[in-house]
Order: sequence, then structure tokens, then C-alpha cells
Amino acid sequence: MLDLRVSGELRSGVRCNYQRLGVVAMCAPQQWTALLEQRTGLPVNELGVGESFIFLSGRLMELPSSLDSLAVGHAMTDSADGSVAAAHLSRKAAEQYIAGHGFDSKLKTTPRIDLSILRRPWDLLEADGFARRMMADAKASHEAWKQSGELAKPDKLVSIVGEVIIHSSAQVGKFVVLDASEGAIVIGARAHIGHHAVIVGPTSIGEGTHIAAHATIKARSVIGPRCKVGGEVGSLIMQGNSNKTHDGHLGDAIVGSWVNLGAGTFNSNLLNTYADVSMQLGASEAAQSTGRVFMGCVIGDHVKTAIGTRIMTGCVLGTGSMIASSTPPALYTERFTWRTDAGEAVYRLDKFLSVAEIVMARRQTELSAHERALITQLHAVAHAGQHAANSASGALAPPASTSASRSTRK
Repeated sequence: MLDLRVSGELRSGVRCNYQRLGVVAMCAPQQWTALLEQRTGLPVNELGVGESFIFLSGRLMELPSSLDSLAVGHAMTDSADGSVAAAHLSRKAAEQYIAGHGFDSKLKTTPRIDLSILRRPWDLLEADGFARRMMADAKASHEAWKQSGELAKPDKLVSIVGEVIIHSSAQVGKFVVLDASEGAIVIGARAHIGHHAVIVGPTSIGEGTHIAAHATIKARSVIGPRCKVGGEVGSLIMQGNSNKTHDGHLGDAIVGSWVNLGAGTFNSNLLNTYADVSMQLGASEAAQSTGRVFMGCVIGDHVKTAIGTRIMTGCVLGTGSMIASSTPPALYTERFTWRTDAGEAVYRLDKFLSVAEIVMARRQTELSAHERALITQLHAVAHAGQHAANSASGALAPPASTSASRSTRK
């Protein structure tokens, strides 16, 4: 999920991490600067006015408690792996960090066990944390739309239970059921909900997203902006600009951007043994237990599946893979794999980029030079030795994580 975005851009509720944290600037490797400025509208690797600054890990999904009392020269660390989750740096230390010198070795750290932080993809689906984030995000949406006069009153033919927050530009069809008895439902600007659809909260329907008629959207679903979704989905995080338009079940799943799941694509989210699901997150990594009985799949950006595709429990489909086989794909599919009944091959880079441009243009979006460079480097790393001629010198490498800064003045 971090191949073509930084951790702060992950959608973990109505909002992405960086939006919920309220950051005023982002910090990332220099080669990401232009791309992040374009996508977030925030300055990157720039310090504003102030004598000290708080840096937050992009993996944080919620602000840590007692953050305001964090003294200069102190940091909170994740007790699970020792990584810095929040650090309060002097201006000099902040400048050194942005320059790539890391955190000051004299930084005083305090391990925290109560952080809402992403360690593995399935942390996005954890029920209690999801409910808290949705509550906070729903409140923020309600206040913003009420203040701007963009809060809608639903049609009388829409059945509503509980708190439903609808943008005035959204269209909600006849005989739609919005059941927010267990958590809020947020329907964003210019979203379209087809007739007879059923949506159960807590759930977010993003800006410009189209929910097909008769669709069933079950609880704990986040469908990002400009998606098209039909059939039965639930406990789903969909980043944005992805399609699952037709019938088929998709549950306990994490889906990237620019994904298209063909008609009748189904996934399993429960083993017949009811055992905890294990997942393999990389070609060189061993499978690890998710600690979850219900866990469906993780699907990277730009993945495509053919009609009737079956995705098995705990399956990972790497970025850019194309699945067009009559048998289910392996539990781990390497990035940019072209899979048919004839076997597996490398998805040619030139062909992949051509398709990506066509797909993105359908949503009035262009593949930027920075994204093209990221994809080129990722393709080369995923299939090293098989296509050296396609590697581009000076291409960008995706980082493991990023930080976001909040300036403080003393």
C-alpha cells in the first residue's frame, strides 16, 4: 500500500492520516517533494515560523494523548518496534532532520503502548480504532458542512436510522436504507447512491463516488473519492479512483487506487477452519498471522482482475498485477505480474504505463512524471534482472514512512 504513496496519505476513515492529524507541512525524502506538494497542497520539507516543531509519524492514525505536554528534545516511541511516533524538536534539530541526518541521538524517548499507529495493513480494519476515527471524522464533516450551508436534508423516501451526514451536492436515490444505528454514515460531495441501496454505518462514501442500485455496503467501510461500487462489500478500505461496480462479495479488504475488479470478482474473508488468517506481505517475507479470524485481501494500486476472479482468504495482489486466470491467484502475487491460465509473466512496463494513462484520463487525471518515475523504479525492483533495459536512471524509490510537522511557537 506504500508503493505509490507515503504512509500519511493512507485513508483510515473519512480522512487520510495527515488530514486527521492536522499537519501544516510534510517531511519526506527530497525526491517526493514535488509529488506530495501536488497531491496534498501542503509544503514539504519546509519549516515555517517557530522556535520548535512537533514531528508526527505518517503511520499515526490519531493524535497521541498528552501530545501538547511533549517537551522540546523529547519523543514518544512505539513500544512495539521502537520507532519514533512523535518528536518535539528545536529548530536546529528540525533542520538537521529535514536535511536527512535523522533524529538527534540525545533525544529523550518514552515508549507508548497506547498509540493508534499502523504497523501492518490490517490495522486499518481494527474495529475500535475505526469507530473512533469515524466518529471524529463525521463530527468534522458535520461542522464544516453546516457552517458552509452544505448539509443536506435527505428525501422523505430514504429510510434513515441514526446519524447520517450528507453533503448537499450528493444524490441519494429512492428507497435507500441508511442504517447508522451502530455508527455515523458520511456521504461526500457529488456522491451518488443508487435506488434501493443499503448502507450500514459506520461508513464513509467519498466525494464523487457512485454506489450502484441495490448495492449492500456493510459496516466499517471507507470508500474513497471517485470510486464505483456495487454488489456486497463490508469492512473495506478503498483508497480512491477504484471500481468494483458489479455483483460479488468484497469483505475485510484493503484496496488501493486505480483498481478495477471485473464482474463477479469475489473474495473469501474466513477460513473453513475459523483459524487466524496469515498473510505474506512481500516476496522475500514469511507469512505472518494477522490475529484476525476475518481477513480478506490486500490489493495494491493499479491491479486489474478479470470476470469471475476468485480471491482467496489472506491474498495479497501486488501493485500493477493483472489477474486473468480461471483459478485463484497465489496467496502472494508479485508486483506487475501478468497472470493467465498459460502461467505468469512480467507485465511489460511500456504497456502498463499506457494502460494507466488511459485509465486515469477517464477520471480527468494525468500520470505525472514523478508517478511515472516511481512506477518505473518499482517495476525494476520487483523484477530485477528480467528487464534491465526498462530501468530508468535516477528514478525515485518509495520510502518506508514519512513524517508530518506541526509548528509550535515558544
